[in-house]
Amino acid sequence: MAYQNQLKFAALALIISMFSLTLFSSNSDGSLLVSEEDEDSKQMKLVLGSKPPKCVNKCLSCRPCMAALVIPPHRNNIGFKAATNHQDESYYLLTWKCRCRNKFFQP
Repeated sequence: MAYQNQLKFAALALIISMFSLTLFSSNSDGSLLVSEEDEDSKQMKLVLGSKPPKCVNKCLSCRPCMAALVIPPHRNNIGFKAATNHQDESYYLLTWKCRCRNKFFQP
C-alpha cells in the first residue's frame, strides 16, 4: 500500500513538473533562457497596450519591412503656453510605423 502511494506521488510530481516546464517556457524550442531583446520587447508591449502593425507589403519593394516604435520630435509651441509648469515635457506620444533600413512608412 505504501508503495502505491509513493508511486502516485512520484507520478503527480512528474506531471506537475512537466506542466510547469511547458507553462513557463519562453521559447517554442523548449529553451528556458530569454534574451534581453525578448524581455525589452515584452516590456514595451506591456507598456504600450497596443499591438505592432503587420508590415507586410507596406514598405514598397524594400525588405525586410518590420514594425518599429517611433517617438515624434519634441515640438516647442512658441505661440502656446501650457497651463502646467512644464511637467509634461517628458511625455511623448509613441506611434507604430513600418521601417525598412532607415526609411519609415505608414502601416
